[in-house]
Amino acid sequence: MSRPLDAAGLAHLLDALAEVRVLVVGDAMLDEYVWGTAERVSPEAPVLIVRAGEVTQVPGGAGNVLGNVLALGARAGLCAVVGDDAPATGLERQLTAAGAAPVCLIRDPGRPTTIKTRVVAQTQQVLRIDRESHAPLENGPAAALLAAVSAALEGCHGLLLSDYDKGVLTPETIPALLAAARARGVKVGVNAKPRLAGLYEGVDLVTVNRAEAEAICGLAPDNQPHAAHAAQWIGEHLGSGVTLVTLGAQGAALHERGGATSLAAPVPVPVYDVAGAGDTTIAAAFLGLCAGATAAEAADLAMRAAAVVVRKVGVATAGPHEILALETTP
Repeated sequence: MSRPLDAAGLAHLLDALAEVRVLVVGDAMLDEYVWGTAERVSPEAPVLIVRAGEVTQVPGGAGNVLGNVLALGARAGLCAVVGDDAPATGLERQLTAAGAAPVCLIRDPGRPTTIKTRVVAQTQQVLRIDRESHAPLENGPAAALLAAVSAALEGCHGLLLSDYDKGVLTPETIPALLAAARARGVKVGVNAKPRLAGLYEGVDLVTVNRAEAEAICGLAPDNQPHAAHAAQWIGEHLGSGVTLVTLGAQGAALHERGGATSLAAPVPVPVYDVAGAGDTTIAAAFLGLCAGATAAEAADLAMRAAAVVVRKVGVATAGPHEILALETTP
């Protein structure tokens, strides 16, 4: 299958991303990694004993979507609700250091900052511990978030909603966020969770994975033709401009409003870790659309960016030079 973007077109699109500015809104969190080695099984239970070494923390969730936007060369800010705690302070410091502007983290003392702790032995993830709240926002933090978004959207080309089902994007906040974006004429993209997918009617880009697609439309995308049917169903019911159902090593099913459904071809690479690949996919696809790419070109860019990050261990980002390097990698 020929790709929509040749080498020259890819380079031109990546250059164009530098002119794009987006605002990311959603569930920001910290991804924590405990790096160690595992040499034996515990005598107390059938589990590995991991000798812990270095511990690292990086922005996750909406923070990782933001990181991918910045790594691709675009400009971006973040609005989110976090706990009134030390992890929130660390998260704000990292986001600011990465070049995000503005960074609007609404402190809510009634909830913790979400932390996902992954224990990695050698290069294999053996355990994940989640500390989080799924409770929807109270009126005060919700109002503060919407006010921050309204101010931060000025001068943006797009609003990118990162829904991890942690209570920031709700039946109350989603319509208000969409209205704010439409009032300014900016594009909207969302990685939709099934429970609230119906609220994202008419957005410019929806991305979901296989399991999410099945939960939304009841169609099992267990092969490419079925995935294409699911993408079409979701796109038509939500009225979304572009719908992507990601299929891992099979690429993604792509549906464009008023058009045909097709396959966004994957880039065959060795896979070491798929954590965060969905964040990379929506960041790249949405930036492509904001930069004027066609749906097929935006999806192609997303597949290339995802191929870069799945070759890395841990949640990662893809830079333009890495994406261009895939052209010459056997």
